[in-house]
Amino acid sequence: MNRSPWNQWRIASVITLFCTVFLCLPVYAGADEDLISAVENNKTHRIKSLLEEGANPDMRDLHDETALMLAARNKNPEMGRLLLEAGAHPDLQNRYGETAVMLASYYGQLDLVKQLYAKGAKIDHDGWNPLIYAASRGYREIVEFLLSYGARINATTDNGTTALMMAARGNHYETVDLLLKHGADARIRNEADGTALEWAKKQGHTDIVQLLSHNGITN
Repeated sequence: MNRSPWNQWRIASVITLFCTVFLCLPVYAGADEDLISAVENNKTHRIKSLLEEGANPDMRDLHDETALMLAARNKNPEMGRLLLEAGAHPDLQNRYGETAVMLASYYGQLDLVKQLYAKGAKIDHDGWNPLIYAASRGYREIVEFLLSYGARINATTDNGTTALMMAARGNHYETVDLLLKHGADARIRNEADGTALEWAKKQGHTDIVQLLSHNGITN
């Protein structure tokens, strides 16, 4: 059956469009995969060019970690800056509910925490949060920054754990002292009926026990 020139043109146009889209997909897919590889291997110089090629700054790895999260784990604030400038979303979560700013807090990346906050990252929310993560590792400067910008000092995890409890448990004297000076409530008990003082005693952290006791905390 003969086709009219109009129908032939339409068919040719559809085929051309299909081929264009089909051929472009591997390019972007490859750039996305290369981006994750570059982030995992701390190849900061490569990331900029991949982002310029159209790589997705919110690309995830096989473990559901975004490129920003990997930058936090790799302690690479420059990498984080490039991703944020390319439009990476600061509040995406991994399978455990962690965000990039939580991981940056846990790994002691103050510069990256500041960059994420400047891009709108949430630093205060229910459950495990950046403050509790930072306190658990004793990163005093990050704790101070988060408190200065509105993190709730007595926020608790789902089981009632506070930043003060985690700092006491980890034997982070200066962080415990800072939290107390900012008004942390040492009387809070978690669901296991434990307090910061009890955790310090259980772990044998005598300096923390004395510090809490000197602040009038007896249980």
